[in-house]
Amino acid sequence: MAANDRPGGLTALSVLNGSFALSVGGATISRFLESYKLMQVLENGIPAGEWRGRYYYQKLLDEGLTPLDLQILGVMGLTATVLLLVSIWGFLKQNNVLGRWLGTIGGVALACVSVCSILWLPQSYLKGSGISIARQMFYPLFLIFMLHVIFRRDFLNQQQDLST
Repeated sequence: MAANDRPGGLTALSVLNGSFALSVGGATISRFLESYKLMQVLENGIPAGEWRGRYYYQKLLDEGLTPLDLQILGVMGLTATVLLLVSIWGFLKQNNVLGRWLGTIGGVALACVSVCSILWLPQSYLKGSGISIARQMFYPLFLIFMLHVIFRRDFLNQQQDLST
């Protein structure tokens, strides 16, 4: 399919999906790294040479954050990232299954990551990332609305064109 046969909004939506997938992927990597650092603090105590780790990690542990919490959120974030990235291909090809439905599942996964982050993570860990979480809560609703209301016909028309 040539790019001029595809609605420009789907191309823009694929760019948005890519940017949100990258932001969630970055947070996922950060959560995995933090979980390993917390495991190290649990096993060996607070490292003497690190100024940030001296109080920060102990405070997180005192607030009830465990490495497993961060790893679960990391796996959820990785799942959302992969779903959003694969749905980009579906948007560009106007594939109903890969684009519309995988994008919907990716949006739901992204919303779940955001809600679980708010529920599980202590306030000191979330400090400074509130706007990011707000964007991650708004974008899934926007994505699902766009896929099932605005671009619904584009996916269905492409599916009918393939069957004839």
